[in-house]
Amino acid sequence: MAAYNMTNTKVLLSALTSAAMLISAAGCRTLAAPSSSEAAWVPAKKIKISDSKDATWQSIRGQKIDTSRPLALGDLVDIALRTNPSTKQAWENAKSVQAVKLQMEGRYYPKVSITGEGTRQDTKANIDMASVDYFKYGPGIQLTYLLLDFGGRAADVEEQSQLLIAANFQFNRTMQDVVLNVETSYYGYHSAVAMLAAAESDLKNAQAAYDAASRRFEVGLAAKLDMLQAKSTFEQTLYSLENARGAVKTSKAALAKSLGYPADTVFEVMEPSKDVPMAINDEDITRMINDAIDQRPDIAALRANLRAQNAAASSANSDLYPSLSAGASANKNFYKYYNYKQPRDNDRTYAAYLSFDWDVFDGFENLNKLREEQALANVEREKLIEAEISASSEVWTKYYDFKTAVKKLEYSESFLNTSQTSYELALESYSNGLNSILDLLDAESKLSDAKSSLIQSRKDLFVALAELAHATGTIYTGGETKND
Repeated sequence: MAAYNMTNTKVLLSALTSAAMLISAAGCRTLAAPSSSEAAWVPAKKIKISDSKDATWQSIRGQKIDTSRPLALGDLVDIALRTNPSTKQAWENAKSVQAVKLQMEGRYYPKVSITGEGTRQDTKANIDMASVDYFKYGPGIQLTYLLLDFGGRAADVEEQSQLLIAANFQFNRTMQDVVLNVETSYYGYHSAVAMLAAAESDLKNAQAAYDAASRRFEVGLAAKLDMLQAKSTFEQTLYSLENARGAVKTSKAALAKSLGYPADTVFEVMEPSKDVPMAINDEDITRMINDAIDQRPDIAALRANLRAQNAAASSANSDLYPSLSAGASANKNFYKYYNYKQPRDNDRTYAAYLSFDWDVFDGFENLNKLREEQALANVEREKLIEAEISASSEVWTKYYDFKTAVKKLEYSESFLNTSQTSYELALESYSNGLNSILDLLDAESKLSDAKSSLIQSRKDLFVALAELAHATGTIYTGGETKND
């Protein structure tokens, strides 16, 4: 009866287990691709869409920024290099490559394995022989060491070493990219602030023109059309003012993003230096290009990638040749017998060997692997050539962008001075009835354009200098240009 109950219990447990597996499998099948290309996917309730306590977002929110004083460009760069996720990604990538390099270097050490074995054997012998029933167990240790592989191990270490060099240089370039992004966002924000101030000034000028036209209309010295045209310009200026206010908000969010902070982070920044850089060192453009090729981290990373790929080809070449390994092992065995009384037997086993391995024929797999790696090395070489040509073009372009920005700033300053004087005379002349409203509105429009041109040209000049430093592989932080 007990055996019967035990059997029923086992059957019941087996059935419950099977049912649980079926239910689990059915639950897994509820997760599928969207049923249609025209309808949104609706996740099941058990699938977590969002979490108000997202640890990653909370860590971002937990970052503190100095609000006790306005931050200079150098301060912003320092903050970005600490908090921008791009630099951390590049850093972690370099660390992962370093770990792979250490894995390859580990092949220069012997491999030691400790084993444990337990075997139960019950042999039913013929009538003339005794049956054997025993349990054998015991530990073992094995040591193997690669003596010779025709340079494959060294080539693998060299490949990973060069990849680590490339990752480190790419980390440096990422830092330069982050700095350039901060600089561009910084000057973009201050340009937006200046544009807002210019829009407010334009509003005052438009109000003055509208008031002058209204006064002349009220006393019968101007047609209603003059007043309406002035009002139209005034309302257009209001429209531009709102655009300028929005641009300040979006550019501030872009600056916060470049720092690695949420868009609604509150902080203040200092204005750029009043000393606008009007010239750079008198260097020959050819020398600047050559210096860029020598010192740009991304170019150095590509050179390291090429060396790594050449090492990979050397490793593949070593697979065409034999390898020689040495090994040794030691085992200790204990025995326990069950079919008759017998003292426990112990034994020890020691072994040493040399292993010679050579794939004499593998369907040309290793040969074609070598050809693949050699072709990839040629690809890396062409990438390097392409990058160096592109870098020379970038330096050339950014250099003349800077030269152009210098001239544009000079002309925009003259344009603003002339336009300001012209507007003041036009407003006075219109108020005295000497000019038409069209003359005043035209002078007002030119003054607004002159302000915008000056602000834009100042921004372009600072950004051009930052981009030229980036193109040559250096960093510009508003004061001086330096190597990374």
